[in-house]
Amino acid sequence: MTSQSAPLNRLNCPSSTSSDIAPAAADRLEGYILSNWLDGILILTQDGHCIESNRLGREICDRIDPDTLDNQQIPSEIWTACQILIESRRDFPKHLVTAESELRLKPSHEHFRIRARWFNTGQKADPHILVILENQKHAKQNLAVTEAIRYSLSPREADVWTLHRIGYTYQEIAAELHIALNTVKKHMKNTYAKQHLVSIARNIYLENLAS
Repeated sequence: MTSQSAPLNRLNCPSSTSSDIAPAAADRLEGYILSNWLDGILILTQDGHCIESNRLGREICDRIDPDTLDNQQIPSEIWTACQILIESRRDFPKHLVTAESELRLKPSHEHFRIRARWFNTGQKADPHILVILENQKHAKQNLAVTEAIRYSLSPREADVWTLHRIGYTYQEIAAELHIALNTVKKHMKNTYAKQHLVSIARNIYLENLAS
């Protein structure tokens, strides 16, 4: 996947007043966007030092390895993706790729997608590396909520389905919700049955549209 470097310029809104934004105001706006971004953000030097990050990025690094960001270093699992990016730039200088990898933390069932790409901050030491850390656990939880509504799941079925979606085994679901294993199996069976009914109804609807 090819990608162009992303310059860190002042925001250029499509209006006649965009050039009137004061540098200090633009800096505050950029800082606000960075701190409130839904994903973890890290900006790194090519030797692996973190020069900028948002709160979520620091929290994710701390969960992966609590001893890293104290000395401006990042977890080795994240740096591996960055090394792939650096090597690809050396081997294929005309094709700047985005390096991606995934990381699962078994104790917490957290699942992160790691994306690294080149990032131009406008400084002499460029380019830097922009790392985006997407928490897939949150995405799967949101998907499970949508599916619970779509399939008309009961509250308990929705609880079981959400944990299943983020990677819990049946045994882990039973322990987390303090219910019997057979109860988990019953709720999952009911959920799959409701999914099947929704699928049948959708197919009938599409067939009627086509006829």
